[in-house]
Amino acid sequence: MSRKLILSSNSQVQVSGVKNALDEAGIAYFEINKSDSSYPGILGQIEVYVNDTDEAKALLVVKDLTSN
Repeated sequence: MSRKLILSSNSQVQVSGVKNALDEAGIAYFEINKSDSSYPGILGQIEVYVNDTDEAKALLVVKDLTSN
């Protein structure tokens, strides 16, 4: 299985919301935090990946969150 990027954001709040929604939907995710610890939320991105088999379902979850 390969991983697919479903979200890249510098907002820890947005990433936390997506991760919570993925947990509720039973979708496993993998996070890579590329943000600078000295400047969180300003420099760098946090990326959330899912398995390719869960990509379509995860993208719907993200879309539901961002459309509200």
